[in-house]
Amino acid sequence: MSAAKVVSENYSIDKKIELDQLDPLFEVNENVTSEIFDRPNEELQFEEISPKIFGLKDVSEPLTIESLNNAIYELGVINLCWPEINEPVFETRTCFPKSYFINTNKERLLLAYAENFRRQFQFHYRSRRPLILQAPNECGLQKMVCTSIRPTKLCYSDTTSWQGLSSLVSDYFDYEPLRKPMLLPERIISAYTAIVRRSGNPFELAHVLVSWLIGAGYDAYVVVGCAKRDVCMAIRYRTVCPEIPDESAVIDTPPPSEEEPRYRLVPLPDLTSKYCKDMDQKEAEKQQAELNKIESERLKKIAELEKPPPDEIDGWRTHAWVLVLPGFKGVEEPFFIEPSEGNGYPISAPQYQQLDSIYNNENYYVNLKSCAEGLGSLNYDLNELTCWEHLLAGEPFHRRQLVGIDCADKKTAFDTEKHLDVPTSWIEKLDITADEYEQRYPGSHKVIRYKKVLSEKFSPYSERDGVIKRIIIYEDYALSIPLLTYEWYKNRVDKMLTVKIDHLKREVRETFGIGRKDHLLKHIYSMDAPTTSVEGERTLEFNYYARLDHLTKLVCTGLTFDEYYTDREDRLETRFITYTEGNKFDPKRQVKDIIETYNRNPDIPSKDDIWKKIFHTQENTIEILYHYDYNFVTNNTRFFIKPNLAETGGKILFYPDKTTGYIADPCTKPPRPLDVYYALCDNMESEHHSRKHIRDRESDITGYLKQRECELNEPILFVGLFDTERNDAAKKGWQEQETQKAEVTEREKDAEIDPLAPYLARMFGSGHGAGALTVKEATLVREQCLNDFRAKQLARQNLVQERFDKLNAEYKNKRLWYLANQFILTPEKESAYFALSAELAFQVHTLEVRLTRHRDLSSPRFKALEDYLDKHPLLKEFNRLRHYYRMK
Repeated sequence: MSAAKVVSENYSIDKKIELDQLDPLFEVNENVTSEIFDRPNEELQFEEISPKIFGLKDVSEPLTIESLNNAIYELGVINLCWPEINEPVFETRTCFPKSYFINTNKERLLLAYAENFRRQFQFHYRSRRPLILQAPNECGLQKMVCTSIRPTKLCYSDTTSWQGLSSLVSDYFDYEPLRKPMLLPERIISAYTAIVRRSGNPFELAHVLVSWLIGAGYDAYVVVGCAKRDVCMAIRYRTVCPEIPDESAVIDTPPPSEEEPRYRLVPLPDLTSKYCKDMDQKEAEKQQAELNKIESERLKKIAELEKPPPDEIDGWRTHAWVLVLPGFKGVEEPFFIEPSEGNGYPISAPQYQQLDSIYNNENYYVNLKSCAEGLGSLNYDLNELTCWEHLLAGEPFHRRQLVGIDCADKKTAFDTEKHLDVPTSWIEKLDITADEYEQRYPGSHKVIRYKKVLSEKFSPYSERDGVIKRIIIYEDYALSIPLLTYEWYKNRVDKMLTVKIDHLKREVRETFGIGRKDHLLKHIYSMDAPTTSVEGERTLEFNYYARLDHLTKLVCTGLTFDEYYTDREDRLETRFITYTEGNKFDPKRQVKDIIETYNRNPDIPSKDDIWKKIFHTQENTIEILYHYDYNFVTNNTRFFIKPNLAETGGKILFYPDKTTGYIADPCTKPPRPLDVYYALCDNMESEHHSRKHIRDRESDITGYLKQRECELNEPILFVGLFDTERNDAAKKGWQEQETQKAEVTEREKDAEIDPLAPYLARMFGSGHGAGALTVKEATLVREQCLNDFRAKQLARQNLVQERFDKLNAEYKNKRLWYLANQFILTPEKESAYFALSAELAFQVHTLEVRLTRHRDLSSPRFKALEDYLDKHPLLKEFNRLRHYYRMK
């Protein structure tokens, strides 16, 4: 470190050393601004041990080993003596790789280099906080922090982005604040051990996240600095929950037309008084200003009461987080990631107060600029040496700025240079299994308390109803009066995805995925509605495209029943049913009116195209309205009084005095009485079908509500076919297949096939033992075996040859027949010939290949059989005698 860079910064350290009891946190109810509640206790209350390095030391105290070790720890001194560690133990882990408790020569050289760097930095910047260049690991061995980062690429779909990785880290680990908040961490365990423990301090979580981010292709660094108390202690009940769904309606307004119309109406003159208009506007602005002032005072008072309690060591709390620099994976601006939360923040985020240094697996960089104006004022170009001091001289390859040098030459120079670089990480690969990734949360459950919000997260299949996330929004800070509840579900047989419960409106909204038999997509109902009755207030939305009746939505109330359709062939749009109120004599509601509306059919005239049918069932009348014709302000109508079928014996009689109509076009001839009679018959039949449809629809909805009650009371979770851990049927079948396969393999090993077994059984029966045969018996058995093998091979060859000749002749005959008749064949016969010819050609080729293969393998197979018989133990005498004569 050159003397030119001796520009030390003045950091105020005149702070109290004794940590007094923190003031209680007060909260306010927004609805009652004058009411003040006691805030809940701070989360994660850890004993914070004040450092002695920032206080006055009593020189009269005797110097002990303990006090000396404490001073070494507070100053961050690197111990250059490496004691021998045998059989290290950390919590429940006893088996460690050798790299965990033994430093290599290069690691020792790097530690010595870092200690020299620390001394020079402390000499030039005496008022700066000690640098964290090393920390003991779980085995008690000092390790350089850069070597504690092990880049690892995870193989899961959502671990390719920083959002997925940061969310995984925040969900997977339990956060442990530092016990000594102003000093360096007492130990930094390996990222692998942190994954096994499912918990870690901010440095350990940052190491895990940076390792995974670098493995995913990001330029990520661990940041060492200071942050506010809420961040260091993972206190979130003063933070707005970032996971609340945004349900604000998105209105797509069409862009204004660029072409002005050729003709436009002249606007009417504005006769209103401008003076009155100005006075009204001033009065409205005055009232709005008063309202804004009251609201601003209310929000200011709430913000004042919601402020965290005073922190005696504010600005000195040591913390570690993650910095992502641009240049890779589409990152354009640098930003921070808080590992304990899983959220990204801009570099000007106010919760981060001081940045001392950053590092990754390639180098260590010390910030030389003041952070008095915030971290957003820093220059994050690491090549700017006036802003960043580098521990190692050798830069990573992607940061080299060698102008005018070929890339290949630059790479060669990088590979052959002699600068000291960071050795390979001593940590094991940071992989997690599929089961651990799916479980995700420690204990399969995680609870986070935000400002007036309680967030619960569950692992898949950990809950009986399949819920994976629940967010409850409360009215008060004590989380006692719920307002809204959001629930997300997964792997349910009933395809339910989300549930929203509005406790004020007492309304429940359920959404479903594609795949239900009834094709339901959304179900909205009142919490006070009857569970299995259609007379309660509820709305059901369907996937009309998959339904035969193209039903889109059902809206039920106590006295109405509305149906909405889309793209029906009969052009039915809606059907509205109103009911009469029940009384003590007839408690069941009765259908009062049925209103059906239809789309315009362009194939028929509008005067004959029905727009609306109104069936007054209580009044025994039918009202028909037709579509409006072009340039008409009225439409045709027709009114019927239905005849009493009981009086007419079930026949529909037409009475001209019981029907009236209106014709919009006076030039049109009135309809014939026969046409009116046919219209009456059709509409009476349509009314009958509509009433029957209503009864059937009510029965269907009642059945659906009973089914939903069973699905909610006894939920069933879907298990994937390839999930062998939970699919008991598939797991049992797979185990049975493995058992059968193992039994067959074992049986084949135990019972080796003997080609001489049939001949021995034919000659001696089943009483032949394991003794050797005589020369005569062996000669007979051997010749029979070889002759049968020759005969079988020849028979197989003849059979294949016969089939080949037969099919080849048939193929040639078909070919000759086609050449002779190709000009008189119909397209159907020609297509049939080509299909048959292709099939015959394939069969001929197959037999030809089989015949060739049989001829090529016959001799090797015969030779293999002879070799086997020459070594057979039962033919030992014969083989010995033959070998004797052959040698003689």
